[in-house]
Amino acid sequence: MRSARVFCSACDRPVSVMLSVAPRTDGQATLHDDEVVCLEIGDRCTGELCPIGAVAPHAMVARLVRLGLPTDALRTVNATCPTCEVQVEMVLYGGGKAACTVCGAAAHWVAGHAEPLP
Repeated sequence: MRSARVFCSACDRPVSVMLSVAPRTDGQATLHDDEVVCLEIGDRCTGELCPIGAVAPHAMVARLVRLGLPTDALRTVNATCPTCEVQVEMVLYGGGKAACTVCGAAAHWVAGHAEPLP
């Protein structure tokens, strides 16, 4: 993995990202692409699609967790995830939404608890 700063059109500023390097092989196995992981998911992420990683913000959080990257720089709360029903740390992002750091599911963050998205 390597770090970089790239311009985010949603935030209108440079943000820190990590670039995972996919394994390369000359065989016939499927080759997966490198992944871009934004390290600054937050209040300005109000869209349905991250312009940097081309995924929804909750999917970006799932990438971050799956790759073992720290979430300490993100705005988080402890809550019960409405999808996996586990008491977890949830990453808050724009529009009153949160993403579970265990299953990656998106939820609404409402007055101290998470509710499933409709």
